[in-house]
Amino acid sequence: MNRDYKALLKNLMSRHYDEALRESVVSDAFNEYNYSEVMLYSLESMAEIDPSYAYKAFHLAKRIQEKLSKELANRKYNVDFRYQGPIQTETNIVLYGDMELMVVAESVYSEPWKIVKNLTMEMMDILTQGSIYQRVDNSDKMKVRIQTIKPSCEITILPALWLDNKEYKESKREIDRGITEFNLLRKTKRRYLPFKHIARINAKDDKTNGGLKRVIRLLRSLVNDSEINIDLTPQEIESIMYAIPEKQLIHDSKKSLALLNIAFAQLSRLSQDLSYLQKLITPSEKELVFGRKAYKQAEIRRLKENLDELIKDLSEDLKKEDKNLYSDIPY
Repeated sequence: MNRDYKALLKNLMSRHYDEALRESVVSDAFNEYNYSEVMLYSLESMAEIDPSYAYKAFHLAKRIQEKLSKELANRKYNVDFRYQGPIQTETNIVLYGDMELMVVAESVYSEPWKIVKNLTMEMMDILTQGSIYQRVDNSDKMKVRIQTIKPSCEITILPALWLDNKEYKESKREIDRGITEFNLLRKTKRRYLPFKHIARINAKDDKTNGGLKRVIRLLRSLVNDSEINIDLTPQEIESIMYAIPEKQLIHDSKKSLALLNIAFAQLSRLSQDLSYLQKLITPSEKELVFGRKAYKQAEIRRLKENLDELIKDLSEDLKKEDKNLYSDIPY
């Protein structure tokens, strides 16, 4: 075996820990089948977390939103609130978390980044006064990260500006609306369509019988549990897997592991073909996933190596029972 799957399962169980129940929450199949540790890690990493925990995380975020809404209004800030992140696409791998609250203002200055800078300062002031949170952090000068206490949940807050893009002006549909986010440390900005990204991930997953989101959850778990840091965001992983043809991702509930080779082929192509990587577009079809970030190829290569190790260990384990990744393995 290439990896210590007892330790990896411990990581997974920690992400799924319910403080109120004082136990880790896993799918029914986890205890139903007498599978090996490598098999359990792979299959449970692909499984969806019980949606009831997403509702609890939304409740925590809603309380933060209400606090910010009231205090920012008192300070003459006119903002809107929206949500994005893995919890919006059910690709979250943490029981509580994987959620991003967007605080979006209109662009009214000739230097719009100043709005975001001032908005961030105001939010930090509001959230740290008499703080009821374990942590309030803005060290990356881009997002505010809050760690709640009971339950322990990390909620990310993204200050941003509405983008008056052509599509939204013509359709007036929320799904076409864009935002601009700023990294004040690197002095960079990014324009994208978060709602169309979410909608298309959800739509394609429906057409693949859940196959798309299963591979996304598995790859996110491998990134999280990697011994070496892998610099790939959840949105980048979603975009990488979304680019795979729909028919290849169709999921058979008894053959979930067959999806691993599909994901591996995509990562292999990206790690070898720089042109393909640089031209890869997001699900919204309005933005390059990586563009000129050629260094991302090395990050994809690290993820591919982690997946390769998992596939080899699974294959070795299955061979003992005269099975392979394409065999019937219910879960």
